[in-house]
Amino acid sequence: MGATAVVISGIALLVSLASYYRSVRNDRRDISLKLHETLIDPKLQSGRKVLHEMQDVASLTAEEYELANKALATLDIAGFYCAKKYVSEKDFLDLWAPALVTLKPSAAPFLAHRDAQRPKPVWPYYRRLTERAEDYLGAGE
Repeated sequence: MGATAVVISGIALLVSLASYYRSVRNDRRDISLKLHETLIDPKLQSGRKVLHEMQDVASLTAEEYELANKALATLDIAGFYCAKKYVSEKDFLDLWAPALVTLKPSAAPFLAHRDAQRPKPVWPYYRRLTERAEDYLGAGE
């Protein structure tokens, strides 16, 4: 009877671990999908477009400024999710690396403007994620 109990307990443990692993994987998938859906929202797309078309930060209207700010803040959240492994960085970069690398030079003046307002650089996770995107695309060449 003792050996049978150990076997049953072992099987129960394996089933529990398999369920936990599947749950974590599904949660990461769901977060990834939600993040992608968020990033393709028309307002966030408009914010990235504002950054691409911006001549200088001072020329932005209040609405354009807000759109650009929200676009970068949301990408910072994406970087945070990748850094904390809430989503797979590789999977995220598969989809978003080209957009991040293309956005980097356009966003630089806005980042400099925001940095000048604060004691520390803004959006550190966005910056890290953009560097990772550059490395990711460079590795594919």
